[in-house]
Amino acid sequence: MSIYKPGRPFKYDPNTGNGHEPPKKPGEYRIRYNSGDIVYIGETCNLYRRMKEHMHKNKLPVGGDFKSSIEYKVADGRSTSSTRREHEQQKIKQHKPLLNRSKGGEGRPAGR
Repeated sequence: MSIYKPGRPFKYDPNTGNGHEPPKKPGEYRIRYNSGDIVYIGETCNLYRRMKEHMHKNKLPVGGDFKSSIEYKVADGRSTSSTRREHEQQKIKQHKPLLNRSKGGEGRPAGR
């Protein structure tokens, strides 16, 4: 049984504000560029904060001709950092995103 509900992830376009802005909850996220390709997959304990970090580092470009969007799924109450990382690793293996330099799961340990 998955820690994520079945179905498609929520979508948010920071360029237009269309969609549902990610909540301050744990989950998995994907960054897509305007080509439609998934270029990054990650997991976090705070989807909203992580989206803002990516925007600040320009990994989630906003404005201009080059646009990006974020898709996310909120994890259920049974999830832990470990279970989210396992799921992240499976998705990285499945989609092979361009900007994931590793197989996932190397973030700082939970609780810090």
